[in-house]
Amino acid sequence: MKPYFILVCLLMAGCSPLKTSLHDDRYQWELTIHEVQTNVDDLRHDTNCFNSEIQILDGRIKCIENALTLLKQHEIEKQQVKLDQISQSLTALEKKWTTFEKKQDVNKEGMEHLSHHAKETSLALTQFKSRIEELESEITSQNRKLEAVVRLKNSLETLTKSLKPKTYKVRAGDSLEKIARTYQTDVPTLKKINELHHDLIVVDQELTLP
Repeated sequence: MKPYFILVCLLMAGCSPLKTSLHDDRYQWELTIHEVQTNVDDLRHDTNCFNSEIQILDGRIKCIENALTLLKQHEIEKQQVKLDQISQSLTALEKKWTTFEKKQDVNKEGMEHLSHHAKETSLALTQFKSRIEELESEITSQNRKLEAVVRLKNSLETLTKSLKPKTYKVRAGDSLEKIARTYQTDVPTLKKINELHHDLIVVDQELTLP
Protein backbone atom coordinates (compact mmCIF):
# COMPACT_ATOMS: atom_id res chain seq x y z
CA MET A 1 0.00 0.00 0.00
CA LYS A 2 2.90 2.41 0.61
CA PRO A 3 3.84 2.97 -3.07
CA TYR A 4 0.24 3.84 -3.92
CA PHE A 5 0.02 6.19 -0.94
CA ILE A 6 3.23 7.91 -2.05
CA LEU A 7 1.87 8.22 -5.61
CA VAL A 8 -1.34 9.84 -4.34
CA CYS A 9 0.70 12.24 -2.21
CA LEU A 10 2.83 13.13 -5.25
CA LEU A 11 -0.24 13.80 -7.37
CA MET A 12 -1.75 15.95 -4.64
CA ALA A 13 1.49 17.81 -4.24
CA GLY A 14 1.65 18.37 -8.01
CA CYS A 15 -1.89 19.84 -8.03
CA SER A 16 -1.30 22.11 -5.03
CA PRO A 17 -1.44 25.85 -5.79
CA LEU A 18 1.34 26.52 -3.24
CA LYS A 19 4.77 27.21 -4.65
CA THR A 20 7.89 25.84 -3.05
CA SER A 21 11.52 26.56 -3.62
CA LEU A 22 13.72 24.42 -5.84
CA HIS A 23 15.64 23.23 -2.80
CA ASP A 24 12.43 22.08 -1.07
CA ASP A 25 11.25 20.29 -4.22
CA ARG A 26 14.56 18.49 -4.57
CA TYR A 27 14.55 17.52 -0.91
CA GLN A 28 10.98 16.24 -1.21
CA TRP A 29 11.87 14.20 -4.29
CA GLU A 30 14.87 12.70 -2.55
CA LEU A 31 12.71 11.70 0.40
CA THR A 32 10.13 10.17 -1.91
CA ILE A 33 12.72 8.26 -3.93
CA HIS A 34 14.34 7.01 -0.74
CA GLU A 35 11.01 5.75 0.59
CA VAL A 36 10.20 4.06 -2.74
CA GLN A 37 13.61 2.37 -2.72
CA THR A 38 13.01 1.24 0.87
CA ASN A 39 9.68 -0.29 -0.13
CA VAL A 40 11.31 -2.07 -3.06
CA ASP A 41 13.97 -3.48 -0.75
CA ASP A 42 11.24 -4.63 1.66
CA LEU A 43 9.43 -6.39 -1.19
CA ARG A 44 12.67 -8.10 -2.27
CA HIS A 45 13.27 -9.20 1.31
CA ASP A 46 9.72 -10.62 1.55
CA THR A 47 10.23 -12.43 -1.75
CA ASN A 48 13.44 -14.02 -0.46
CA CYS A 49 11.62 -15.06 2.72
CA PHE A 50 8.85 -16.68 0.69
CA ASN A 51 11.41 -18.52 -1.44
CA SER A 52 13.07 -19.81 1.73
CA GLU A 53 9.72 -20.98 3.09
CA ILE A 54 8.99 -22.78 -0.18
CA GLN A 55 12.34 -24.59 0.02
CA ILE A 56 11.58 -25.58 3.62
CA LEU A 57 8.17 -26.87 2.57
CA ASP A 58 9.78 -28.84 -0.28
CA GLY A 59 12.08 -30.48 2.26
CA ARG A 60 9.18 -31.29 4.56
CA ILE A 61 7.16 -32.73 1.69
CA LYS A 62 10.06 -35.00 0.73
CA CYS A 63 10.44 -36.09 4.36
CA ILE A 64 6.71 -36.88 4.55
CA GLU A 65 6.86 -38.83 1.28
CA ASN A 66 9.86 -40.84 2.52
CA ALA A 67 8.18 -41.47 5.86
CA LEU A 68 5.00 -42.63 4.12
CA THR A 69 6.99 -44.93 1.86
CA LEU A 70 8.88 -46.45 4.79
CA LEU A 71 5.69 -46.80 6.82
CA LYS A 72 3.87 -48.48 3.96
CA GLN A 73 6.78 -50.85 3.29
CA HIS A 74 7.13 -51.70 6.98
CA GLU A 75 3.43 -52.40 7.38
CA ILE A 76 3.32 -54.48 4.21
CA GLU A 77 6.25 -56.59 5.38
CA LYS A 78 4.69 -56.93 8.81
CA GLN A 79 1.34 -57.97 7.40
CA GLN A 80 3.03 -60.32 4.94
CA VAL A 81 4.60 -62.17 7.85
CA LYS A 82 1.20 -62.47 9.47
CA LEU A 83 -0.30 -63.67 6.21
CA ASP A 84 2.39 -66.33 5.92
CA GLN A 85 1.71 -67.44 9.48
CA ILE A 86 -2.03 -67.55 8.87
CA SER A 87 -1.48 -69.40 5.61
CA GLN A 88 0.65 -71.95 7.40
CA SER A 89 -2.00 -72.27 10.08
CA LEU A 90 -4.69 -72.76 7.45
CA THR A 91 -2.58 -75.36 5.67
CA ALA A 92 -2.02 -77.19 8.93
CA LEU A 93 -5.73 -76.94 9.68
CA GLU A 94 -6.61 -78.42 6.29
CA LYS A 95 -4.20 -81.30 6.90
CA LYS A 96 -5.71 -81.93 10.30
CA TRP A 97 -9.20 -81.81 8.86
CA THR A 98 -8.21 -84.29 6.12
CA THR A 99 -6.76 -86.59 8.75
CA PHE A 100 -9.96 -86.21 10.77
CA GLU A 101 -12.07 -87.28 7.79
CA LYS A 102 -9.90 -90.34 7.17
CA LYS A 103 -9.97 -91.39 10.78
CA GLN A 104 -13.46 -92.13 12.00
CA ASP A 105 -12.29 -92.92 15.50
CA VAL A 106 -11.23 -89.34 16.32
CA ASN A 107 -12.32 -88.59 19.86
CA LYS A 108 -14.39 -85.62 20.95
CA GLU A 109 -11.46 -83.87 22.60
CA GLY A 110 -9.58 -83.75 19.31
CA MET A 111 -12.62 -82.21 17.57
CA GLU A 112 -12.94 -79.51 20.23
CA HIS A 113 -9.26 -78.67 19.90
CA LEU A 114 -9.63 -78.40 16.13
CA SER A 115 -12.71 -76.18 16.48
CA HIS A 116 -10.88 -73.94 18.95
CA HIS A 117 -7.95 -73.62 16.57
CA ALA A 118 -10.32 -72.69 13.75
CA LYS A 119 -11.87 -69.96 15.92
CA GLU A 120 -8.44 -68.58 16.70
CA THR A 121 -7.60 -68.55 13.00
CA SER A 122 -10.87 -66.77 12.21
CA LEU A 123 -10.16 -64.23 14.94
CA ALA A 124 -6.67 -63.65 13.57
CA LEU A 125 -8.12 -63.07 10.10
CA THR A 126 -10.62 -60.58 11.51
CA GLN A 127 -7.87 -58.71 13.36
CA PHE A 128 -5.72 -58.70 10.24
CA LYS A 129 -8.59 -57.26 8.18
CA SER A 130 -9.17 -54.58 10.82
CA ARG A 131 -5.49 -53.65 10.83
CA ILE A 132 -5.48 -53.34 7.04
CA GLU A 133 -8.47 -50.99 7.24
CA GLU A 134 -6.66 -48.88 9.88
CA LEU A 135 -3.56 -48.74 7.70
CA GLU A 136 -5.60 -47.64 4.68
CA SER A 137 -7.24 -44.94 6.81
CA GLU A 138 -3.83 -43.71 8.01
CA ILE A 139 -2.51 -43.60 4.43
CA THR A 140 -5.60 -41.68 3.32
CA SER A 141 -5.11 -39.19 6.14
CA GLN A 142 -1.44 -38.72 5.26
CA ASN A 143 -2.35 -38.23 1.60
CA ARG A 144 -4.81 -35.51 2.58
CA LYS A 145 -2.16 -33.76 4.63
CA LEU A 146 0.27 -34.04 1.73
CA GLU A 147 -2.31 -32.54 -0.64
CA ALA A 148 -2.83 -29.65 1.81
CA VAL A 149 0.92 -29.01 1.89
CA VAL A 150 1.06 -29.08 -1.93
CA ARG A 151 -1.80 -26.58 -2.11
CA LEU A 152 0.03 -24.34 0.37
CA LYS A 153 3.18 -24.58 -1.73
CA ASN A 154 1.27 -23.59 -4.88
CA SER A 155 -0.28 -20.64 -3.04
CA LEU A 156 3.14 -19.45 -1.88
CA GLU A 157 4.54 -19.77 -5.39
CA THR A 158 1.62 -17.73 -6.78
CA LEU A 159 2.14 -15.11 -4.08
CA THR A 160 5.88 -14.95 -4.80
CA LYS A 161 5.22 -14.43 -8.50
CA SER A 162 2.73 -11.63 -7.72
CA LEU A 163 5.39 -9.81 -5.65
CA LYS A 164 7.90 -9.61 -8.50
CA PRO A 165 8.45 -6.02 -9.81
CA LYS A 166 6.55 -5.07 -12.99
CA THR A 167 8.64 -4.40 -16.07
CA TYR A 168 8.04 -2.67 -19.39
CA LYS A 169 9.76 -3.45 -22.70
CA VAL A 170 10.62 -0.33 -24.67
CA ARG A 171 8.92 -0.03 -28.06
CA ALA A 172 9.65 2.09 -31.09
CA GLY A 173 8.69 5.71 -30.45
CA ASP A 174 8.83 5.41 -26.65
CA SER A 175 10.54 7.90 -24.38
CA LEU A 176 11.03 8.07 -20.63
CA GLU A 177 8.56 10.93 -20.45
CA LYS A 178 5.90 8.99 -22.39
CA ILE A 179 6.37 5.86 -20.28
CA ALA A 180 6.30 7.88 -17.04
CA ARG A 181 3.07 9.59 -18.11
CA THR A 182 1.46 6.27 -19.10
CA TYR A 183 2.22 4.61 -15.74
CA GLN A 184 1.52 7.75 -13.68
CA THR A 185 5.06 8.36 -12.51
CA ASP A 186 7.89 10.69 -13.50
CA VAL A 187 11.19 10.51 -15.38
CA PRO A 188 13.50 10.97 -12.35
CA THR A 189 11.78 8.04 -10.61
CA LEU A 190 12.20 5.78 -13.66
CA LYS A 191 15.84 6.78 -14.00
CA LYS A 192 16.48 6.18 -10.30
CA ILE A 193 14.83 2.74 -10.25
CA ASN A 194 16.59 1.60 -13.44
CA GLU A 195 19.91 3.29 -12.58
CA LEU A 196 19.87 5.36 -15.76
CA HIS A 197 22.25 8.30 -16.04
CA HIS A 198 20.63 9.79 -19.16
CA ASP A 199 17.25 9.89 -20.91
CA LEU A 200 18.32 7.65 -23.80
CA ILE A 201 16.50 4.31 -24.09
CA VAL A 202 16.55 1.69 -26.83
CA VAL A 203 13.95 -0.67 -28.31
CA ASP A 204 13.43 -3.96 -26.39
CA GLN A 205 15.11 -2.50 -23.29
CA GLU A 206 13.33 -3.66 -20.14
CA LEU A 207 12.52 -0.99 -17.56
CA THR A 208 11.43 -1.68 -14.01
CA LEU A 209 8.24 0.19 -13.11
CA PRO A 210 7.55 1.64 -9.64
